[in-house]
Amino acid sequence: MVDHDDRLFVAEVIGTSLLSPVMRRVVLGGPGLADFASSGHPDEWLRLFVPAEAVGAPGPDPLDRWYSVRRWDPAAGELTVDIVVHEHGVATTWAERAAPGDVIAVSAPNGRFDPLPDTDWLLVVADQTALPAASRILEELAPGRRAYAILEAPDPDSLVPITSAGEVDVDWRFHPVPASLGSPLTAATREFAVPPGQGYVWMAGEASCSRDIRRYVRHDLGWKPARYDIVGYWRPEAERYQQRYRAIEGRVGEIWDRGRAGGKDTEVIADEIFAVMDEHGL
Repeated sequence: MVDHDDRLFVAEVIGTSLLSPVMRRVVLGGPGLADFASSGHPDEWLRLFVPAEAVGAPGPDPLDRWYSVRRWDPAAGELTVDIVVHEHGVATTWAERAAPGDVIAVSAPNGRFDPLPDTDWLLVVADQTALPAASRILEELAPGRRAYAILEAPDPDSLVPITSAGEVDVDWRFHPVPASLGSPLTAATREFAVPPGQGYVWMAGEASCSRDIRRYVRHDLGWKPARYDIVGYWRPEAERYQQRYRAIEGRVGEIWDRGRAGGKDTEVIADEIFAVMDEHGL
C-alpha cells in the first residue's frame, strides 16, 4: 500500500473494447506508468485528464474526471478503466474516440475500502457508475469470503460478468433510465435480509440514493461508521444542483467548521449537514 500523492502519469492507450451497450473499457500502458502503484484498495479511483482537443472542447487545459481503477497489472504495466457510455460526457466522448497510441494523463490513485478484520460478510451495492469498483471488490475477495451484491443496470443486455473466488450472491436490479432519480437500490437494500455475524457495507452511486442507504445503515440498523463506507458518486443535473446548493453552502461550511472545532465525529457532522440539505430538497 502506498500513501496518496499528487503525481501525474502520462499513459498511452493500448486498446479499447465495448463490454456492454453502456460500458466501454480502455486499457492504458506505456513507459509513463513505470512508477504508477496501486493504493492497495480495490475501490480506488483516479483522475483522467482528458485532452481538450480530443473531445473538441475550447481552451488548452485538459478536462479532469474521476474514475475507478478497474484493474492495475503491475507486471504488464497496464491500467484498465471502465467508462459508462451515455449521451453526454467528456470521458464518454474520449473513450469512444480513443485509439492505440493516444496519450492521456492520470493521477495517482486513492481508495477507501477497508473492512474490519472481524468482518464475517460483505454487502456491496452499486449503480451503473460504480460497477467497475464493485466488480473489482468482488473479484479480489479471498477464496471462500462471503459476500452479497446488489447491482443496478439499465436492462438484462447491459449486465457485466461478476467473477470471484469468494462465495458471492448477486442480485441484479434494473433501472431503465439510470440518469434519473428513483434507483431501485434503496428498496433492495432495505429488503436485504441481514445475515448473522459482523457485516460491512460498501455502496456507491447517485448521491441521494447513497444518502438514503447511509441513513438506513447508520440509523435504522444502528451500525457504527467502521462497518460501512457509502459514497455519492454523482447527481443528475449537476449544474442545476450546484446552483441550488450555493444557497446553503455557507451554512454547510459553518456546520463543518463548528463540528470539527468541537471535536465531533465526521459522521455526526454529516448527519447535521444532510439534515440541512434535506430541508432544502437537495
